[in-house]
Amino acid sequence: MEIVARASTPAVDVQINDTALRLRIREYARQQRKELRTNTTDALRFGLGQIKDKISELENLGIKDVQGMASRIKRRKHATGEDMYRLSHAFLQGNENITAFAEVQGATQVIIKEFTGTQMQRQIEAAECLCNYSLGDAHVCEKITTMAGSYLVTFLDSKEPRLKRSCLWTLANILATCTKSASMLLQMQLASKLWKLYTLPVNDINGYHEDAAICLYLIANRAASSITAEDRRYIAENLHKKQPGEAAADYLMYIVFQLEIVSRERDLCAPHFQHLLQFFVENLNLNMNTAADKLRIVYGVRVVANIFATRPSMGQLELQAEHLVNVLNKLFALRDTNLTMDLMQLLKNLIEAQLLDNELLLEHIRVYA
Repeated sequence: MEIVARASTPAVDVQINDTALRLRIREYARQQRKELRTNTTDALRFGLGQIKDKISELENLGIKDVQGMASRIKRRKHATGEDMYRLSHAFLQGNENITAFAEVQGATQVIIKEFTGTQMQRQIEAAECLCNYSLGDAHVCEKITTMAGSYLVTFLDSKEPRLKRSCLWTLANILATCTKSASMLLQMQLASKLWKLYTLPVNDINGYHEDAAICLYLIANRAASSITAEDRRYIAENLHKKQPGEAAADYLMYIVFQLEIVSRERDLCAPHFQHLLQFFVENLNLNMNTAADKLRIVYGVRVVANIFATRPSMGQLELQAEHLVNVLNKLFALRDTNLTMDLMQLLKNLIEAQLLDNELLLEHIRVYA
C-alpha cells in the first residue's frame, strides 16, 4: 500500500495561491499604506492643507524622485525617518520605483544599516521600508536576504510588535518571490521560529498567528525540500500546540501534508496521530467555497489517509467508528471529483490498516458517483 501521493493537486494549489497568497500580499500593501500615511501625518505635524499637499506629493513619487533619494542617503550614509517614509510610499506605487532604488549601488545598504542599528524607532522605520521594498522582484528579495536575512529571522523574537510584524510581512514577500532566498532563510531555523508564533496562546494580544501561518504556508508550498531536519522535527514534536478553531487553524493540514510530517520515516508517536485526527474532525467546515475550506478539507483528508497508511495499531488510535463514518459520508456528499478521489484513497488505507470492522464500515459508507 502506498501513502497518498506527495505531490499536491495542481488545480487546488493554483486556486489557493490566487486567493490566500496574492490577496494577502495586497493586504500587506494596503495596511502599510494606511499606517505609513498616519505616521507621516503625526511625525511631520503639518497643518490640514499642508497634510493634503504632502500626501499628494508622496503618492506621486516617480523613478527620478527615488533615484534622487537613493543618491542622497548613499552620500550621507544615513537615512532619516522621513527618508524611509517617503521611500516606503514610493515602493508601494510601482515595481519600477523598487527597481530604480535597487540599481543605485550602496542605497540598500543604508536602509539595512538603519535596520540593524541600535535605535529601536529607526529599526522600525527601516523594517517598514524593507517590507515594501521586498514587494520587488527576485533579485531585490535576494539582496535583502543576503544583507539582512539573519536579522529578519532574529527579530521574530523581538518584544516590539511593529518590528516583529514588519519582519513577518517582509519574510512572506521574500518567500513568495525568491526560492533561493527561501532556502537561505530556512538554514537559519526560520520554520521553528514561525511555528512558535503560529502556536502562541489564543489570548496573545498581538495576533501573529495569521502572518506566521502565511509564511509557513509559503515554505510548504515553495520550499519544503529546503527545510532543515531540526525544524521538521520541531514541528512534528509540537503539533499538539495548535488546536482546532484557533486563529489560522485552516493552514495546519496543508503545512503538515506538504512538509511530509506524517510518513513512515517520521515515526510520529500515537498522541500526535490522535491529535491530527481530532483536529481534522473538529476543524472541518463542510463546504468547498473558499480557499480556507479547501485547505481544511482536501489536505485534512490527505493527512488522515497518510496516518492510516502508516498502519498504526489498534492500541495507538482511539477511533469512534460511527463518528468517522458520519464525517466521511458528509465529505462524499459534497460530490467534488478531486476530493472523492482523495476520500477513496483514505478509505482504502483505512480498510488495509484493519482498524475497524471493515464489513460494517463498508456497509455504512455512502459513496456518491
